Amino acid sequence: MRTFDERPVAAGIVKKAIRAALRAPAYNHLWEWGFIQIHDRSLRTSLADAAGLEDVSDPDILATKFASLPTEARQIYLRALPLQRTMVLTAPGLLVPVYRPKRGERAPEGPADLNAYAAIWIALGYLLLSLAEDGVYGCTIIPGRSSEARHLLGIPEDWEIATLLPFGYPRGRVVRNEHPSDVDAFLHVDKFRGFSLPTTVEPMG
Repeated sequence: MRTFDERPVAAGIVKKAIRAALRAPAYNHLWEWGFIQIHDRSLRTSLADAAGLEDVSDPDILATKFASLPTEARQIYLRALPLQRTMVLTAPGLLVPVYRPKRGERAPEGPADLNAYAAIWIALGYLLLSLAEDGVYGCTIIPGRSSEARHLLGIPEDWEIATLLPFGYPRGRVVRNEHPSDVDAFLHVDKFRGFSLPTTVEPMG
């Protein structure tokens, strides 16, 4: 979701979603997570500034930005590129999920160093599914210059911001991209067959 109705989201719905997130597995069994809910509108502006968020509407910039993607993926991004600053400033709700990284995560030596990052994103999947059950949707925005945003929100140096998550009820007609349903295109037996979008023969990598 990138455009929101002004209707506020009840506190109970938000707490239910966080409770769902806390059901996700944590790599160290400590659930070193936090969910900062931002109510202060001036703080949202400062946070958007600290995270370096700007809306992108110039068609030439967009065309260049996504030129390397296959046609189907490019069309999706050109149609639905987040209005990042606008969402943070105007969405009825804004969550900032934070987590304590595993040592080595900023310069990982292997996949295991990314366990904390993977865990918080599993939790965010649970959270978003819980919100959707109540007709509430969100969009994740990875902040730039996270050290500035971290300082602004009083987040310790050994913690990180996973994403900014504006959320609310949809405004207008909801347009959904169909999820793949052809299991055979994704199920490999004994050997990886390669990957392409089910809707196009263009390879993804």
